[in-house]
Amino acid sequence: MNQNLPQDLDRESLNQLSKQELVEIIIEQSKVIGELQKTVLELQQEIERLKVSRDLDSKNLI
Repeated sequence: MNQNLPQDLDRESLNQLSKQELVEIIIEQSKVIGELQKTVLELQQEIERLKVSRDLDSKNLI
């Protein structure tokens, strides 16, 4: 996030920012949200892959 913007985004701090600063915060947060969504999807896929692998391994032990 922009170094000039406050790290604590409480209502009082946000009310003191210009429209452009608020837009920058929203854009930056949108990028972070997109990255986090991608990470969550990748982790969900990895979990499913591990479950399948575990199930295959356990069938081999029987």
